[in-house]
Amino acid sequence: MSKRVLFYGQATGGNALIWFELFNNMVKANDPITIEMLARTECTLTHDFKVYKAYGSKSSTDFFARLKKALASKFTLPLYLEYLKRHTKYDLLVLQGNYTPENNLKVLNKINYSTSLLNIYGSDFISKWPKVKNNTKLRSAYCKVLDKVDFIVFNWYSTFELFLKEFPEFSSKLKLFPWGIQDEWWDIPQRKIEKDKLNFLSTRALHAYNNVDKVVESFCIAFPSPSKNMLKVISAYGHDERVYENIINSIKKYSMEDRVSIEIDKWYEGRELMALYDNADYNLCFGNYDQLTVSITYAISRGVTNILSPIDSYKYLYNFGIKSPVLCDAISIDALVKVFTDVDTNNIENTHLD
Repeated sequence: MSKRVLFYGQATGGNALIWFELFNNMVKANDPITIEMLARTECTLTHDFKVYKAYGSKSSTDFFARLKKALASKFTLPLYLEYLKRHTKYDLLVLQGNYTPENNLKVLNKINYSTSLLNIYGSDFISKWPKVKNNTKLRSAYCKVLDKVDFIVFNWYSTFELFLKEFPEFSSKLKLFPWGIQDEWWDIPQRKIEKDKLNFLSTRALHAYNNVDKVVESFCIAFPSPSKNMLKVISAYGHDERVYENIINSIKKYSMEDRVSIEIDKWYEGRELMALYDNADYNLCFGNYDQLTVSITYAISRGVTNILSPIDSYKYLYNFGIKSPVLCDAISIDALVKVFTDVDTNNIENTHLD
């Protein structure tokens, strides 16, 4: 007998690309699991499975986007929930850990299901937790979600550990399923060619704990004119306005408009994403928290040297036989400027393929 799954999540960009590819392939393979999605965003992706589009299927911008989202949250989404409650029972309900407790509880309390699962991807918990931790009301609501779901699933071990430390009472519900990357990332990349400039890449979200503003300022200090070195900053999944303003201010202060580029809210995928790493000599991950982001794996697979902050997960890379990371002495501008300078003067190899 076919199992029915309701997946409540985003239907555009980011993780949605992974899920939609999986669900579409399941349909093509006549998988006995029937997937349906209740979209939390506009549904802009092609799909062969049922999607309930509470937020529509066309992207909007600025005022109209906010208005449409508000109306959908208040009116359309509740209508879909009421309809599903009356007409369907699911074997599994899948929720996302970065949605507000109020939002997840609304779905949990309406949908008829046998088993429920809360996904916590990457740094979702890390980025949201400070707000929850310092707000008694929000923490109480968050714990209601944790108490109500049957399983809590992580794809990063470091996030799993941090969550377990903060919520040991839910240890019996925790599951860890680390993600990998697609096989084509391991196709032999073109060897980096020595040239008169180095290309640096940062793909971390512009949240304070990722220190991308420190990366930009350090680069500006380390490589004044006549250096030709370039830094490309990509932030496709959220950003803090203060961090973004710090970056823009540094670029203007050091007159680096021609050598530091920044893109926000632009999604890269497939060969276009791979090209970002193939064009880079160094990839920067300079965050505060103990997280092993997939961008490090992307860099390793494409022969790019990682420049990393000195946190435990990054030190562990050496134990796995990964010899490409360059570890800074501290999470500070001075420490990163020193690494940049060493790289530029060949104290550290400019090119590296493992």
